[in-house]
Amino acid sequence: MKGEYRMLDIVQVKTALDTLEPLLNKVEYHRLRQDVGAGIISFHEDKSEERYRADLLALGIDMKLDVDISDYGDAPF
Repeated sequence: MKGEYRMLDIVQVKTALDTLEPLLNKVEYHRLRQDVGAGIISFHEDKSEERYRADLLALGIDMKLDVDISDYGDAPF
């Protein structure tokens, strides 16, 4: 799906949760909601990253945002 716009239909997600709720016990349903929440956060973080990387590429700016903090072990701050 890379390069393809993916849209999150939150209404369908809500409908799925509502459908599954009576089929699961409280612990399972809570876990499911936590997993769905983490998935939604991941989805939006991925979209955000794609957008800022595309903007940086268009500007010809090379930004390494995945920095290993150990590279700065001797920094005084």
